[in-house]
Amino acid sequence: MVKQTNKTVPIVRRKGLFRVERAFLKSPVDFLADCQKIYGNTFVVHLFRRKLYVTSDPESMKYVLQTNNKNYIKDAGSRQLKLALGNGLLMNEGESWMRQRRLAQPAFYKKRLDGLFDVMVDVVEDFCNKMEQHRGNPNPINITSEMNTVTADVVMKTLLGTDLDIDSEDVQETILSAQNYIIKRIRQPYMRPVMYLDGRARKFKTDLDRFDKIIYDAIDERQKTGEMGNNLLSMLIETKDADTGAGMNRQQLRDEVMTMYVAGHETSANALSWTWYLLTKHPDVYKKVKTEVQEVLGNRRPELADLKAMQYTRQVMEESMRCYPPAWATGREALTTDHIQGYQVEKGELVFLSINNLHHDPELWENPDEFNPDRFSPEQVKARSKGHYIPFGAGPRMCIGNHFALMEIQLLLACMIRKFDFERDEKHLVQREALVTLRPKYGVKVWVK
Repeated sequence: MVKQTNKTVPIVRRKGLFRVERAFLKSPVDFLADCQKIYGNTFVVHLFRRKLYVTSDPESMKYVLQTNNKNYIKDAGSRQLKLALGNGLLMNEGESWMRQRRLAQPAFYKKRLDGLFDVMVDVVEDFCNKMEQHRGNPNPINITSEMNTVTADVVMKTLLGTDLDIDSEDVQETILSAQNYIIKRIRQPYMRPVMYLDGRARKFKTDLDRFDKIIYDAIDERQKTGEMGNNLLSMLIETKDADTGAGMNRQQLRDEVMTMYVAGHETSANALSWTWYLLTKHPDVYKKVKTEVQEVLGNRRPELADLKAMQYTRQVMEESMRCYPPAWATGREALTTDHIQGYQVEKGELVFLSINNLHHDPELWENPDEFNPDRFSPEQVKARSKGHYIPFGAGPRMCIGNHFALMEIQLLLACMIRKFDFERDEKHLVQREALVTLRPKYGVKVWVK
């Protein structure tokens, strides 16, 4: 981009000591959405003496994520995720990232993912059979918890290709606890010494060690026996660099598996939770989805081609991720001084890309707070710039598992709505919580009918 004359960036101001910090810590997604309404799609926030350049302008986001992406690395806060994920694709940078991406990419080619579809169907159908126990019960269930359980099972079976003796509820609680620990370190760095003293750091390490053992045992078993199968871990073990012939070492495999497991199941679970929340608020849309699914699937086992045939179901899924993007924001740090759409960003400054604000920009979306799956009809998608909707990011670092996630979410949605009717408990509070992902803070409760 040609450098332009510097423009003045609006600065967010709140009266009172630490008013900005308190508002951000209380709910960053709501705070940034409010700022967008007042200051537009680009503004500066000062948080604990750090300057945060926030933007949801599609051209600016494209510039940072794609056009000049080499000048922007993961910000210092995001790098805290390395504590859990290691140096997997989500956290790696530079030449090391490029090499790792080349190694991992073949495992996510559409043709290879298609081969995992039957594995997904087995897990989903088994889950639906277990859900029968909740049908007609007087007490509602937390559908968010159920979505975390089944997506964790899908990822575990497709990733490692095996059933492990794992308590799903324990896994969910552990991942949430780990998220809270890391988010606390990111947003309140002054709390880090306290977290070593009060035992939170020790608990985090203990939980991580337990996950590591599960993953390393699976890796070692594959490499010892040489028995590979139709799963992502086997694909990662077998892939070799085209130039050097080298594969991933044990640590790299661990980091990629951990990244895929943690990121892969929670983002899908949150996307499904928000979709059920929206569907149970809009009975007309719910009925239309159910009719389409019944017409396409009937009572038979789902096939891969069915996903394409369920166009409206796909639209509902896409609109849900516009309203509640699981990956609600991403941060970058400028390696050199740069100009973004005429605004100067200094070396080392933080650029915060608000995907949630982008997806709710009234300049880009008519009635942005309204749930309207027709936005994603083929005609409207074709007429709209791709940069207006980026639930999986954009540019070379776009989520490598996006096709896997879309396949999983649509299959689960279709199989569940075909077999059950859900009625939401309207007395139960549903509130956005922006951790690493955007989740319903207290879950979504429904009756199964």
